[in-house]
Parts: sequence; C-alpha cells; structure tokens
Amino acid sequence: MFPHSDGKALVVEDNPDTLEWLVSCVQAAFPALQIVTASDLALGKSLVEKHNFDLALIDLGLPDGSGIELIKTLSLKAYSSYIVVATIYDDDKNLFAALKSGAKGYILKDQDRERIVSYLKGIKKNRPPLSAASSARLISHFNSKGDALERSALTARESEVVCLIGKGYSVEDTAGMLKLSPDTIKGYIKGIYAKLGVGNRAELTLEAVRLGIIDSV
Repeated sequence: MFPHSDGKALVVEDNPDTLEWLVSCVQAAFPALQIVTASDLALGKSLVEKHNFDLALIDLGLPDGSGIELIKTLSLKAYSSYIVVATIYDDDKNLFAALKSGAKGYILKDQDRERIVSYLKGIKKNRPPLSAASSARLISHFNSKGDALERSALTARESEVVCLIGKGYSVEDTAGMLKLSPDTIKGYIKGIYAKLGVGNRAELTLEAVRLGIIDSV
C-alpha cells in the first residue's frame, strides 16, 4: 500500500523557496515519508540510482535539463515510484510528454498549499493528482477525437476510458480520474473490447491508435 511506512519521497526543484514549500506539502500529506531533495537533474539522477522512492515530485524546468529525463529514469526502475509533476508549464506538450514518460500526476505550482496537499492525499484513495487545468486539457484532448469516435461507434465515455487505459493507466487510476468505480470501468472495458473486436489491452491500444483516438507513442 502506498506509501510504505519507512518509505522515501524525492522532491526536485531548483528554486529554494519553492523547494521548501513543496517539501512542506509532502510532509503534510505523508508525515511518515523521509524526504530527500535535489535542485537539479544531475543530483536527481544520482539520488534515483542510489535510493528507491515511493513518491517523486518533479519540476520540469531544471537548470541542467528537463525533469522528463528524470521521470523516464524512474520509470525504468524495477521499484515502482509514484511520479507527480509540479510545474508552471500549463500546456499540452509538457502535460502529455510527462504522462507518456511515466508521470501519474500533474500539478501546477501556482495553486495554494491546501489544494496541493489535497491532491497528494488523494493518491491514497486512488485519485491521480491532476490540477483542474490539466484535467480540462485531457478532456479537451478526448473531445477532439470526434471523427474517430463516429467511426468506432464508441461513446464519449468509452473513448475517455480507451485513452486512459491505452496510455497505461490502471483500472483504479482510470476510475479515480473519471470519478467512477473500478467495477464500472471494468464494465466499460468489456464493452469496448466487444465493439473494437480486441481481446487484450495491447490490441486495444493499437486499435485506438489506428482510429486516431489516442496518439501513437
């Protein structure tokens, strides 16, 4: 269960004041976690090589590179880290690059502390920490695939499920993001398999890419 009682959290942020603020948010959400910090990409990578982290809160705009590189490094480890981006970048390019690289959350740092802490606490309830703006961008991305929806005969809700499952989210993550129960998501997946004539998640993703419902990754 997340987090482990003796687990660690990594916070990567180059601005000292913002770093201190983010650390306080993690402490408020997960008092038991030991927090380790880094101010640049190089130190972050060094720490990731030496330690296993239950939670990683990563800024994208680092002085020596992009936090996306660190997200990819964490995602390749056998030890599964729950990766959350904390950034000022409110755009599709960074949002989708982070999610495709392995991030499960995307928080904008211009929000108040109470909201950030609430997003982090939601992880324990299988609610991916996504700012309202990030969620809106995801939904907009789903809605832009209207032609593909018509060809595939999928409903708008089924298309949302396909997008999230196809991007690697678990049933529980998908349920949290769409505010539905895992059993409901499983029911949608069964219906989607029947409509698209697929038998597993890999085939579902390939068919969704072919139809243009999700981007090729």
